[in-house]
Amino acid sequence: MSTLQSGYDLTVTSYSPEGRLLQLEYVQRRVHSSQTITAITCTDGLVLFAEKSIDAFRKGFVECRMMVFLNKINILVGTGLFQDFQRIIERAKTDSISFKENFSNFLTGKLLASRIASLIHLQTRYWYIRPLCCSLFLGSVNLNVPELYIITQAGHYFKCFSGSLGEKSEIFKITIDKFLDNQLTCRKSIKKIYSLYQQIKKNFNFNYLEIACFSKENFRIKTTISCNLMIEIQRKFNFS
Repeated sequence: MSTLQSGYDLTVTSYSPEGRLLQLEYVQRRVHSSQTITAITCTDGLVLFAEKSIDAFRKGFVECRMMVFLNKINILVGTGLFQDFQRIIERAKTDSISFKENFSNFLTGKLLASRIASLIHLQTRYWYIRPLCCSLFLGSVNLNVPELYIITQAGHYFKCFSGSLGEKSEIFKITIDKFLDNQLTCRKSIKKIYSLYQQIKKNFNFNYLEIACFSKENFRIKTTISCNLMIEIQRKFNFS
C-alpha cells in the first residue's frame, strides 16, 4: 500500500514510513510551480519583481496581487496560494500597526521577517491546521540601507542579496548571481531581469509583471514602477 493510500498525508505531523512529511512536500511542489518572483540588491537600492497570475489577470481580478506595500519602508512579495499570502499580510499589518502604536516607529526588516517566519512555522507544528503554501521576499529599508530577506514555506528566514522563487527559479538564480558581480544599478537591473523574463518565460507579457524599487530616484517604497519604463525596455529588447 502506498503512502498516499495509507493516509500519511492527512496531517502535517504524520511521518510516512520513509520519514517524509507529505503535506510539506505538497506545499513545496505548489510553490515551485507558482508565479516567479525575483529580487536583487543593487549598488543604489533594491528591486523586486512579482508576476501576476494569468488567469486572474484575464478575469480582471485586480486585488489578486502578490506584491503588497506594508508601509513606507517594508514591502512583501509572495508566490504560492493567494489566500495564504493574504493571511500572512493580515498578520504582518496587525503587527506593524501595533508596533507603531507602542514604539512610534516602523518594524525593521529583521524583526518583521522573524515574526512572519514564526507564523509560518507554527502552521507546520499542529495536526489540526495545514501549512501555509507561500514563500516570500521581504524588502525593507533600515537607515536608508536596503535589506532583502527570504521567508520559505517551512518557516525559515535569512538575509540575502538576491534570489528567485517559483517556477524556473533555479535558472533565474544562476543568472542573477552573475549580475551581482557586475554591480549594476537599479535601472540596469530592471532592464536585465525584464529581458531575462522574456527569454525564459514563453509568451511573456509585461502587463503580468509588477516591479517595486527603492533607489535614489524612488526614495520611498510606496507604488509600483510606471509601465512607461517597461514599454521603453520592451522596445529596446525587440530591436536588439
